[in-house]
Amino acid sequence: SAAISACELAFQTSHANRLLAAAISGALFPALWRRNRLDLYELSAPVARTAVRLALDDMVRRPDDRRFHNVGKRGDFVLVIGRGKQGDEAEATLRRTILAMFDDEFGGRLDCHKDAKNPGLLIVSAPSLRRWIQRSAEELVAKEA
Repeated sequence: SAAISACELAFQTSHANRLLAAAISGALFPALWRRNRLDLYELSAPVARTAVRLALDDMVRRPDDRRFHNVGKRGDFVLVIGRGKQGDEAEATLRRTILAMFDDEFGGRLDCHKDAKNPGLLIVSAPSLRRWIQRSAEELVAKEA
């Protein structure tokens, strides 16, 4: 996790993604996925950003060696950032970090918001996710052509 954090903090996101992908494939992060939920609660902010970025990339690329969120079957993409307890500073910091990442990197193309019933969850809406995956897949095909 320290190597992933170092790459993320040095803006070497592709290296961070590769390291995390290898760790997931090697079962070093077995509890990261639970159904349609990506559990970020125990991760540092840099590793959490990398996990979200990798999860989104995997939704487009659909790798054979890692689990990925299938929006067609699962609907909304849920990011677990805490337990929903009021006053949890680590949870609040991670929430701000992830929401800022969505603003900075996706510029409103993905709808990510705090769950109304549980502040420990962030929700990426299925409709915005479907549109984003479609556009990203088209861009990937064009780039690889």
